[in-house]
Amino acid sequence: MRSTSPPSSGRGLRADIQGLRAVAVLAVLLAHTGIPGFAGGFVGVDVFFVISGFLITGHLLRERAERGRISFTAFYARRARRLLPAALTVVALTMAAATLLMSPLRIASVAQDAIATALYVPNLRFAVEQTDYLAGTEPSPFQHYWSLGVEEQFYLLWPLLLVGLAALGARPWLRRITRHGLAAGIAVLALVSLALCLTVAEISQPWAFFALPTRAWELATGALVACAANALARVPRPLAAVGAWAGFAAIIGGVVLLDDTASWPGPLTLVPVLGTAAAIGLAPAAGRAGPQRALSPAPLQWTGRISYSLYLVHWPLVVFAAERLTLDGSLPLWAGIVIAAVAPCLAWVLHRLVEEPLRHPHTRTPVTPRAHGRTLAAMAASSLAIAAVVGGAGTAVSALPIDAGRAAPHTALTSLPPGTDYVPSNLAPSLTRAADDTGEIYTNGCQQDKFTAELTTCEYGAADGDLRIALFGDSHAGRLFPAVERVAEQAGARLTTLTKSGCRSIDTVHAWTTTGDTDCAAWREAALAALVADPPDVVLISNHIGPMPGRDPVIIQEDWEEGIEAVLARLPAQTIPVIVQDNPELPFSAPSCLAEHVHSAARCAAPREEALNPAVRAAIDAVAARTPAEVVDLTDAMCNQRTCPAIIGATLVYSDDHHLTATFGAELGDPLDRALAPILRQAAG
Repeated sequence: MRSTSPPSSGRGLRADIQGLRAVAVLAVLLAHTGIPGFAGGFVGVDVFFVISGFLITGHLLRERAERGRISFTAFYARRARRLLPAALTVVALTMAAATLLMSPLRIASVAQDAIATALYVPNLRFAVEQTDYLAGTEPSPFQHYWSLGVEEQFYLLWPLLLVGLAALGARPWLRRITRHGLAAGIAVLALVSLALCLTVAEISQPWAFFALPTRAWELATGALVACAANALARVPRPLAAVGAWAGFAAIIGGVVLLDDTASWPGPLTLVPVLGTAAAIGLAPAAGRAGPQRALSPAPLQWTGRISYSLYLVHWPLVVFAAERLTLDGSLPLWAGIVIAAVAPCLAWVLHRLVEEPLRHPHTRTPVTPRAHGRTLAAMAASSLAIAAVVGGAGTAVSALPIDAGRAAPHTALTSLPPGTDYVPSNLAPSLTRAADDTGEIYTNGCQQDKFTAELTTCEYGAADGDLRIALFGDSHAGRLFPAVERVAEQAGARLTTLTKSGCRSIDTVHAWTTTGDTDCAAWREAALAALVADPPDVVLISNHIGPMPGRDPVIIQEDWEEGIEAVLARLPAQTIPVIVQDNPELPFSAPSCLAEHVHSAARCAAPREEALNPAVRAAIDAVAARTPAEVVDLTDAMCNQRTCPAIIGATLVYSDDHHLTATFGAELGDPLDRALAPILRQAAG
């Protein structure tokens, strides 16, 4: 992403701002390509936001001071010429590449992302989709456009807000703008936006990350610096130099010290935002004593000039390379290095052929309000045309069949199933329906979402049954529900569900004290209290564990033994706890992989030893050996001796990389019933 043009008005281009653009875009590029040491490069977007707010506000204030008014038509036309040609060109090229390089299963969703991008609202789509920008799997090749969506929405509203704030800050405002009053109004908006950001981040991180109202404070911070430019220019040089260098250091510190575990945006976001404000606000007073010399070398100035194009082109390269090179969507280091080297070259081509020619068209036609109106109309028509084309392409590709053209027999689930080595035409659910195959507990609201703390319980089975079973856990418990419901029906038992996505019912103490989702702790406390108040005969505990690579297995086992025992100790003494070993986890999305390998589905199976977590499984077994807890392990119904297949018989096992489909969950009913039979007899006796 790149900010708008710097103010000229005889003052020339500020080399320090151009250098900061280069630092910001390089930070983003190196973070996205996985170059070690730059994991916090996502702060580059925050740097861009501050620069944008500074430059656009300074430009509008100068126009008002020099011309006595702000021409909204001219402003919007300039922004359209500046941002849209390169952005829409990359949208069209990216969508064309996606139809050739990406899994056909993803094309419809990617086309919707492209349409949202062409209509300048990609950030809202990603917020609605609950996209995790820092840790999401299978990212969209248009995901980086979220920041452009924020900026474009800001550009649409900000001139109107400035005029409104100016009207409140001075009477009559048409004669002059009282900058102190304007600055006060902007400061209030910034504080309200910051408070909203911190509040929403506790409720919905995606909305805090992607929405303009929760990001406006960063742009408003740059606007405040523009309002205070004259006062900041009078700061004593030594003090200004220290402040500017401290601001620059805050930016670099964020890039090298942060990683994708950071809660972003959040309180730490103030560091790069205020750092950027200090760097650009104090640079004129600091002069050569500030970081200007460090930001002025020709390579940085060149990178700053192409920063917008570089931001646009680099991310699709990352997504396409990851999708084609590995099944799990990770980007090999060598590929990241190649992309980091190639992306600036492609960006230069886009900059020279599209961005600059259309930004500064050579024409003898007078620049009139009518001409500006024609520019806006042309850009709007281009956006709508691209949206229509990519929508049609996405629909056409997604309508193609995604199977091997032959059926597979429906067979009863057996121990150590061999798996089906092709995608059958009668696959249930189909690859296109896999994501929606979640089961009744999800569709009727009994599976709580990630952001609801208040406990929700639902009752199934025999309402007057003497035997009572409870299902307690996260989304993996929810996906096991069809099997548990079948067991309850066959046993004539009453089943109570206490399940919440994203929140384990057992976990390590460390995990619960450091979780970013505070709703989890409240929900688990409420669930445990409900189990104590009305004890079931049997409680089934099922949770997503995952492989957890990179950690010492001994420490993992010790931590989990402590966490499991802590929860078991709080269950009613008369309740038999049954811990269900977690289902296997693939290193990739099964439907996406299968869509790429319809005739060789075995490539989408995971080695058994890599799909399980032996440390946590050993911890569960160890705790069960010294407590009344029982253990149920259904792994042999999902894996053979070597692999855990993605398709068994004519049934799709996984809806993504680790969630079971509801269809397959129902097929686990018989194995689960056999495993629970002696436990239920004990509970009933």
